[in-house]
Amino acid sequence: MKNKTYRVIWFDDEYDSLTRIQEHAHLNDIKLTGFKNSASGINELRTNIRYYDAALLDGLFYKTPEEKGTPTKDDALGEVARELIRLEGVKKLPWFILSGQASFTKEKNRFAEAFQEGLVYDKLGNEEHLDELWERIKSESDLLPETQARHNNPEIFEIFDLGYLPHEMEENILDLINKPLPSSNSELKEILTIIRSVQESCLYNLEGISVLNSSLNSFSSKLKHLSGNPSRDRNWEPVTPVYQTKEIKNLHEWIYYTCGTYIHYLEQHQNEKYTISNYAVESLRNGVLEILLWFKGVYADNI
Repeated sequence: MKNKTYRVIWFDDEYDSLTRIQEHAHLNDIKLTGFKNSASGINELRTNIRYYDAALLDGLFYKTPEEKGTPTKDDALGEVARELIRLEGVKKLPWFILSGQASFTKEKNRFAEAFQEGLVYDKLGNEEHLDELWERIKSESDLLPETQARHNNPEIFEIFDLGYLPHEMEENILDLINKPLPSSNSELKEILTIIRSVQESCLYNLEGISVLNSSLNSFSSKLKHLSGNPSRDRNWEPVTPVYQTKEIKNLHEWIYYTCGTYIHYLEQHQNEKYTISNYAVESLRNGVLEILLWFKGVYADNI
């Protein structure tokens, strides 16, 4: 079984030269994504906080991309700490301080005291000290629903690690897995729309590797092409490469037309009780996960 990977956003103006820490993190299944300044890193958090499992902050680093020299103030740390708190409504990301500055590791620091009960990990310390940090990152990240979803469904989320689908779609999959089944029309419409968007994203990205042609405008024409373009005059035998089984074709049709029908119904009858049960919603949700596995195989075979 593939090891669980933890994605950590790392604020440190020297991150690209700290190969010892990078390698040690890698050996502990920690993927570090570095930012040298708070401005760029905060923009990343605001856009992609759900992508990360934890944050790691140096004691002193730059506030802006233009800043040069040796940082001497902890203002950037404070900015990131406050932003992480503001973003808790989106995701409460666990975060930790890893510093080589004596003002953090040997003395008291205002932000370490205020936000982390004075706990600071020493990046100049020994391997055991780093091991303790990685284990704490993992244990706190494991409490996050997003981390649990990725680790419990590795074959699905590998699609995004491989770059077969954009990470924006990963957020939709996380919502599908983690959100409770709908209890209102608006919630039902939302989940059906997400399911359809995932299916459409799979088909769209197959155009990028020429499995599908952009000239195929209709859903039925795309499915026919994926089935090998069978026709009556050729006794319904495929005449071009076949990318899907009959079962996958049926699953595609069921998801596409069922979601479309009820999305339209809900738009026209907003005040009426919806007529599709959560048994069907659960089945549709699992169905689109199966489509993702099919997409993954087709994509991998044709790149």
